[in-house]
Amino acid sequence: MRIMRSTTLARTFLTAIAVAGLATPTVASATAGADAGSSRTSLLGLPGVGGVNGVGTNSGIGGLGGTGGAAGANGNGGIGGDGGNGDGSGSTGGAGGTGGAGGANGNGGSGGAGGTASQGGTGGKGGVGGVGDAGTGITGGKGGKGGASTAGGIHKGGAGGAGGAASPV
Repeated sequence: MRIMRSTTLARTFLTAIAVAGLATPTVASATAGADAGSSRTSLLGLPGVGGVNGVGTNSGIGGLGGTGGAAGANGNGGIGGDGGNGDGSGSTGGAGGTGGAGGANGNGGSGGAGGTASQGGTGGKGGVGGVGDAGTGITGGKGGKGGASTAGGIHKGGAGGAGGAASPV
């Protein structure tokens, strides 16, 4: 009799625990709910992809840097990609990519740096800064730096890129 009573109590106790466990939300489900309700809008535009390096043993030209991504709401534009490096004597570095446009109330992204030239070539020109968001008067991005030239000679670094336009109010 006593054994039956204790077995019945044990079953009742286990059933109660199981039901309570089902009713209690797990940490994983609570986290998933919070994630689902949260904002995932990126504030910054993605940076531009770097230009490929110049090919060839003589007068290689570095690739143009990619344009920076446009920003999400209230964000700044992405930075332009750097120009590719020149490869070989008399080579020219690639120009830096243009900065991405600013999102609402955001600044334009900076232009990418010009690529470096090897063996006395000319450094690439810096990228142009991105445009500020239209209608807010937010400033444009800064121009990218000109690329350096190694081994000097008569060659020099590339010019810096122009700053991006500030949008009209």
